[in-house]
Amino acid sequence: MIDPKYVIYHDLIGFHVFSRPKSKKKNEKFVDIGIVIDETRDMLITEKEGVRKKYIKKNYIFRFVLSSFLKNNDQLLEVQGNNIIGLPVNRLRSLKKKRWFKR
Repeated sequence: MIDPKYVIYHDLIGFHVFSRPKSKKKNEKFVDIGIVIDETRDMLITEKEGVRKKYIKKNYIFRFVLSSFLKNNDQLLEVQGNNIIGLPVNRLRSLKKKRWFKR
């Protein structure tokens, strides 16, 4: 299992995800949008029941299911779409830079 604080720096392909629009009311429920099959700089492409949909990252709040293979309890990680904008490679580079500057 990936440490939740590093998920935003990780490649998001393969995660089961829920989302809700940012602009809607705060009490709106999260909707199951399926599994992430591709990720671009500004979009998540998901597939659920054979239907592919594209979501602009900055317009949504996402909840990623962090499943544990050893236990039956799954954790949900809520992420603002603005925090995952960019290519996974560049997000990983920024993590390495942050760690380097802390030394």
